[in-house]
Amino acid sequence: MDAIQQHPTEKASRAAERWLQELGRSGLPGGFEQRELGKGGLLSTPSAASNQVFIVHSGRLRVYLAGENRELTLTFLEAGDIYTTHTPTYVEAVAPSTLWLIDTASFARKLASDPSVTPVMMRVLGGMLNNAVKLIEDLAFREVPARLARFLLGLANRRGLVCDEGLLVPLDLGLEDIASLLGTTRQSVSLLINQWEREGLLQRQGRRTLLVRSLRALAERCPDPVG
Repeated sequence: MDAIQQHPTEKASRAAERWLQELGRSGLPGGFEQRELGKGGLLSTPSAASNQVFIVHSGRLRVYLAGENRELTLTFLEAGDIYTTHTPTYVEAVAPSTLWLIDTASFARKLASDPSVTPVMMRVLGGMLNNAVKLIEDLAFREVPARLARFLLGLANRRGLVCDEGLLVPLDLGLEDIASLLGTTRQSVSLLINQWEREGLLQRQGRRTLLVRSLRALAERCPDPVG
């Protein structure tokens, strides 16, 4: 069995969940307002004048850039994540979501009095920067099969569960979301997964789980760019 690497964001993610639970133990935190967004609802756009910080209490949001004919997903925000509306990005709910919002100046004062918030912010911003760099590198140097292989390899290393036949990898994102993260189409992702199933590299285990038979074989599909 191929070795599984321990991913450093797993502990940070659990810490974020504990922090969020502690923050909301007595109800809505002081200075925040609660907002509900249905699936597909936009929280902010590049032209919006709002300057707020928000915490995702529940649900999932997508942060993306959009041109005339294309969208590029930078990251997905989950419960416990913090982000701001004052960026040149779109923020869209991809599932029914509950948010806590506060104006940036008030949040800065809270941050000064409660430094425990800082690691959560750094995790989200660091994750976004990492995703953006990977996306730029993939678009510049990798074809779609290599992008998908690297995505699945990272997911397997972070969250794969060892079984007799390989690694069971949960897919929290749908094919459309994965395609958006990789700068390609849902059809391309679906065709590749079907092809790799026929080749014995992967096997679907229901709608939201993949069996990865070998990390080494998957890594061979995404070699480092030459240069």
